[in-house]
Amino acid sequence: MKLKTDSPIDYIKKVSEFRKSVFEKIENRNGNQVWLSASLKEVKRVVLINSSSRSGSSLLFAILKKVPQIYSLSGEEVPFYKLNGLSFDSLSSDRIPEELMEISWDRYGMFRDFLSDFSTVRNQDDIINDGDLQNQYIDGLILRFSLQWPQIRFSHSIFKKIANQALDIYLKNHRIFCKEEFYLGLLRLLRKEYPAINPYYYDIPQEMIKEKFSEIKVPVGPPNNIVMIEEPPFILLSPNRKLSKSDLSEKSLLLKSSVNCYRMNFIEQLFPNAEIKVIYLTRNPLASINGLYDGWLYRGFFSHNLNFFFRRNNTSLKELKISGYSDKYVWAKWWWNFDLPVGWQEYIDKSLQEVCAFQWYSANKAVHEYIRNGKIKYYRTRFENIIKSFELRVREIKKIVEFIGNGQYSIEKLGLDKLPVIQATCYPRFYRWKEKKNILLPLLDNPGISKMYRQLGYERKNLKEWL
Repeated sequence: MKLKTDSPIDYIKKVSEFRKSVFEKIENRNGNQVWLSASLKEVKRVVLINSSSRSGSSLLFAILKKVPQIYSLSGEEVPFYKLNGLSFDSLSSDRIPEELMEISWDRYGMFRDFLSDFSTVRNQDDIINDGDLQNQYIDGLILRFSLQWPQIRFSHSIFKKIANQALDIYLKNHRIFCKEEFYLGLLRLLRKEYPAINPYYYDIPQEMIKEKFSEIKVPVGPPNNIVMIEEPPFILLSPNRKLSKSDLSEKSLLLKSSVNCYRMNFIEQLFPNAEIKVIYLTRNPLASINGLYDGWLYRGFFSHNLNFFFRRNNTSLKELKISGYSDKYVWAKWWWNFDLPVGWQEYIDKSLQEVCAFQWYSANKAVHEYIRNGKIKYYRTRFENIIKSFELRVREIKKIVEFIGNGQYSIEKLGLDKLPVIQATCYPRFYRWKEKKNILLPLLDNPGISKMYRQLGYERKNLKEWL
């Protein structure tokens, strides 16, 4: 059943209410949940991967999550920000003004959402014989799907019944757990009750979806026309181990989200007793801007529906007029993709490549200024060092793990010989930006862009190194 409303805030409130009811059921069934006895004030170590969008943070996040001394969220923090008062409806960009820092967000809700989602990576196959892990996994699925499909009024009992059925079927036919395969079966069953669910919005290879859902056309627009709480491509939840209270002080929390480039002041407030470190991940502007460009035209990465901003504010701004985007689709007159930097209003009538260059520059500028003006410990690394070769990747990941600290760990267990494909618009390959070099290369003449990439150690004369 769909909500009879067109307000983003109404959608967010309904999702919050549903999740609250799920939490209450979990607490009644098992009262020793960590969010009932702990707070984020007990987190002692936080490590953030800060980078502009499409600079490789999702891949690095997936690699580092496997380190035993690490715990993390299932995905990005953005859905929990939105649920607890930090949505675009209360902000004019992804930056949080100092005057809103103390009054605009729900502390208890934020603590509960973070603490309930924290986990450490474990052997996925453990779920096959572990009944407690199976129940925990089903609870997590219910909570996560409500973030991904805010337009759907889920029934807890119906969803749980379907999810248990899907898991039973999967476990009877498989000896190892593959979350992509499990999700395809789960989505098939869920669509019978909730037909608005579309598997193409999940981070699953398109060919796998086509094989199982040949009757569904590949979508081109957003999953709904009101609000995104979690941005597609939607993450696939893994059956990982939930935290004990002691983990909060003994391990390091790993976070990654491009909006955190603009919100480090909030991160410091969210974790007041933690030592905070930053992994500053850079990538050459042509590759990142190319990735942003492709992402804007993909069926994912929708972040802000500006239609409500235009309608609510008495300004001359009425719609996006981004050439190469807004002139292609009706919905592209309102939906902004990826992060929303301060000053975005000046780019609503620019070309798509200029908007993407602005996003790359803004995120890097924010990180650069923060680490330069603060006392934060940081390690700067290039994404090119992660993907160029196995040998270089091993050396770089070893340095990063040493920077994180918190004990010794052999990186041979991280599986660095084969990189996963995560949040990709197409299969990764070197120098993909060259396919658009006619529109991308002129961007390097922009004084701000030029100064930034040179500060980051990228030289235009070395374009052959810009993978």
